[in-house]
Amino acid sequence: MKELMIMYHPVKKEIRFLAKAKGEFVEIPYAMCPWLSQYGPDKGEFLLQNHGNKFFEDIWEQFLRDKVSLVFKGTKIDYDDFKKKVKEYNKNAGEERFKISKFIELPSVADIYSCINDFCEDTIEVFSNELKGSDIQKSFLVRKEQFEAKKENLEKNDVNLCLVGTYSSGKSTFINALIGKRILPESISSETAKMFRIRNCEEPSVSFFVKKGEDDGNVVSVNITWDEANHKFLFHANGECEITQEKINSEINSALMFRLQQHEQLYQILKKLNDIPNAGINVDDEYVDGIIDVAFPIPLDKNVSFTFYDTPGTDSNSNEHLLVLQKALQQQTNSILIVLYEPTKMEGTGNSVLYNLINSSRSDKDTNGGVTIDLTRSLHIINQADTKGLAELSELKNKKVEVTLKETDKIYNEEPQQIELAKERLFFVSSKAAYIAKAISNNVDTEDERKWLANHRNEINNEPIDDPFLGKSDISEVDTGMYFKLNKMANADNETKKLLDDCFDELKKCDNPEDSSLYPILQRIYVNSGMFAIEREIVRYAQKYALAVKAKGLYDGIKSVVDFIREDYEVIEKQARLSKEEIAKNIETMKTSMVQDIDTAYREYQQNMTTENMVFQIDDINTLYTVMGNRQIQAGKIADKMKWIALRPEVFEEKNNIIRNELNRYLQEIDDYYKVNRGRILQQQIEELKGIIINKITGYKGIDEELIKRITNVADTQVPPSSLKALKMDEYINKQKAIFIFSTNDKKSYKNDVETMFAQTTRIQFDSYIAEITEVAKTKTAELIQEFKDNIDIISSNLELLINDEKKATAEQEKARAVLELVEKKDLELTRKIWGEEEKETVETEKKPVKKRGKKKSDDAEVEEETVEDADSVTSDDAEIKESSDDEKDKKEE
Repeated sequence: MKELMIMYHPVKKEIRFLAKAKGEFVEIPYAMCPWLSQYGPDKGEFLLQNHGNKFFEDIWEQFLRDKVSLVFKGTKIDYDDFKKKVKEYNKNAGEERFKISKFIELPSVADIYSCINDFCEDTIEVFSNELKGSDIQKSFLVRKEQFEAKKENLEKNDVNLCLVGTYSSGKSTFINALIGKRILPESISSETAKMFRIRNCEEPSVSFFVKKGEDDGNVVSVNITWDEANHKFLFHANGECEITQEKINSEINSALMFRLQQHEQLYQILKKLNDIPNAGINVDDEYVDGIIDVAFPIPLDKNVSFTFYDTPGTDSNSNEHLLVLQKALQQQTNSILIVLYEPTKMEGTGNSVLYNLINSSRSDKDTNGGVTIDLTRSLHIINQADTKGLAELSELKNKKVEVTLKETDKIYNEEPQQIELAKERLFFVSSKAAYIAKAISNNVDTEDERKWLANHRNEINNEPIDDPFLGKSDISEVDTGMYFKLNKMANADNETKKLLDDCFDELKKCDNPEDSSLYPILQRIYVNSGMFAIEREIVRYAQKYALAVKAKGLYDGIKSVVDFIREDYEVIEKQARLSKEEIAKNIETMKTSMVQDIDTAYREYQQNMTTENMVFQIDDINTLYTVMGNRQIQAGKIADKMKWIALRPEVFEEKNNIIRNELNRYLQEIDDYYKVNRGRILQQQIEELKGIIINKITGYKGIDEELIKRITNVADTQVPPSSLKALKMDEYINKQKAIFIFSTNDKKSYKNDVETMFAQTTRIQFDSYIAEITEVAKTKTAELIQEFKDNIDIISSNLELLINDEKKATAEQEKARAVLELVEKKDLELTRKIWGEEEKETVETEKKPVKKRGKKKSDDAEVEEETVEDADSVTSDDAEIKESSDDEKDKKEE
């Protein structure tokens, strides 16, 4: 049996392979391994979760189709995923080709992020202090500013928690429980229900738009901010909305009269906003248009910012809400779809948002370019578990839930979509119990909430209590409401077991006899309510993906700063070997001939920047064109599906409006695709120009490759947001046309009109995209040219110091070298930490299957002991690495 160590790092997005030779693991060069070379760092980032059976098949081929004993080195979270992948591959192969003999645990992603963040702060501080007053400091300050901008952008890299579910399933209570304070209104009217987007922020605020009539120009932006000095909220608007302002100010003044706390005041404001209509009846009626943005602290994880999307279960703006959720879910590694159910009303009847999300996830390949939602990563939560007994709740684990469109959203008799809960990541929770436990801990509870908890203590607490606030329970009444015990992580039994173990471990911490406070009781209730398990899963997911992305972004950013300074140092060091006359000649060449060549190359580039060249040469624009074509085909299909038999004019108008809304959604999806990819399109333009200039200025005598590299070392292009909005079909498919077509009873004419007008609209939209890209590309390439020239000025200034004050130049070079060596030493220390070279190994051994499972603790890790054989007994000959030719590999793939 061969022995192979696989080292995977989620932050660096790297995987390494080490074979055992002469008793030690030695890293295998990718050049020696045709089957594994595709996973090398030169091929791009490696994300373990994106690879499956083909990855193990390639290892199997590389090791001469012999059985392999694996040692995995990585984080505990990634190890859990790796085990599942090995098990799945062996099952598909019909034999145990891979056996995990050892696991070496790396620090968690949260720990790695902290280490990288400290390294970044130390590096910036070292450069700031040691390079003060030197010419190289100019280069540093430029890159420092760019790094801080990148860091700020990374801080905005939120994890989106998108909630959908049936009306009255308790979505608002669920969010309030995770936040720990009641800010979202509950038990609201379905007719005026709003969509809330709650962002993590220390300072609370509310933003929304007020509209009058149908005129898009008559929109007022409203921002409600917190005034700490007067302990109240303030209403601000950029136009007139007297009725809305009066209603909100009335709530603000009432809150002051009753001395409400900050979160209570916010609750009253949001409740009032929820009562304002979603559309005006008369021309002058004011109504709230679009999403309500709320800023409030979300205390889930200090290193990750979360954003909640709270959608009504039944509402009149399902199309708009679907678009918002689809956009939030586009970045699959930064979003979680959470579906909530009420145990007494499980069916998703009339939930158009949920129906369309499911439908988009199951759509066929001819919808490429649209937003596809991966439901396998979603969390399905049966809320209000306190309303049912454990036996009744357990029966719901195998429930098949039917989800349908609202009647008013149906074009024809669309079939219901089905969710099989047995195949989903399923959780049970009493959000009310969880909220009250949190509220009491935060000292923001009410008397009614304490009474409710006292009346339900038996269902949610499995320990006898005798508390003056919560009341007294008898020992015989315990162990009836541990809702987390019903959780099931789809078909991942190990994952389910780990989740339950975490909950039981947390309950054990509540058994501390030395803690006489109320906290152990409240935390026990929070765990038993089921919310602790859900919170753990959300944070675990955020750390697994979003925090890893954030950590890598930070590391790449600071490395860019260090490399920039190093290039300056190396260029000056190499030029210092030349005579003063040669240095002066190089400076003259850069400032004259090179600048002229740069200007010439730019003029030629601008002449070739035509619409026709862009469409045919840029892949993303070609794809955008394809997306547009697919949506045009779908527009015809939708018109074709309309029921035409015995439709009254008003019914036809209603169905026509549904089709119009669907077409508007298609236009929005085209717009979304453009805005997601426009940065890459513009970056391609920048890289093309950069390549032209490098070719133009390369080859001057005395101007070496390092000098060219430094001149063309420019900052990442910052692409401004698009000023465009998706067009709408409202002007084309209107009431008069619908009635006219109905009166002629000409379905074919209706379909042709829909297709023609939709095609015209998409063409107008596409042309506006090309025009915007061209305009922004001109601006950004002009900035690029100026940055090339600025680099020439900085380098020339540094080289002139070599001519005019050689002693000072030498001293500055020595200082720069010392600083770079110090930073390099810190970088090596960081690398050792994040690759766990200072960590202890944790061995998992496989013997005969045993039922009993224990835990083995090391200084830094707590790892499961599973059914394995003793790692020390694993022996093999020195690993043979298959150095097959590319021809052999091609033959196998065929």
